[in-house]
Amino acid sequence: MTVGIAMGLGNLLSLQMERMGLILPAYIGAMIVAAVMRNVGDRFHWLDVAQSDVDLVGRIALYLFIVMALITLRLWELAHLALPLVAILAAQVALCWGMCVTIVYWGMGRNYESAVTSAGFCGFMLGITANAVACMEELVEKFGAAPQSFLVVPVVGAFLIDFTNSMIITALANVTARW
Repeated sequence: MTVGIAMGLGNLLSLQMERMGLILPAYIGAMIVAAVMRNVGDRFHWLDVAQSDVDLVGRIALYLFIVMALITLRLWELAHLALPLVAILAAQVALCWGMCVTIVYWGMGRNYESAVTSAGFCGFMLGITANAVACMEELVEKFGAAPQSFLVVPVVGAFLIDFTNSMIITALANVTARW
């Protein structure tokens, strides 16, 4: 029910932002409302959301996203780009791996939390926030909880980076459309 309320109010917020001339992806309103609801609810103890329920909804959404993304791919249209894509992917994986095992792991403290954060960084750099969470969940299911990593990576990845990127890209698209 809480997710539905956040989505409904988020849709109203997105429509209001659109009326003000601010064009953003539709999910931004829901993201803002959900963040406010969660923080205010945790602060004043009026919204009791079990973390297991949040994890379940997140896992279902991740699986749905992956299936929908794979179903909509039209790989035959990209066949002529196969070799350049493989070269770029190999370079990206090598660079990401190097950063994960050096900068992130060592910079975050060389402990279990830093390993889980590094896995999240790897997932984020090779995809999106959903990949980061999936990578971290694999480690956590096998080796135990990593609460700091699950606080930092999704907040930075989903909220700060995705939100900021969508605002910057939309703003630049609106500016170029006016030229």
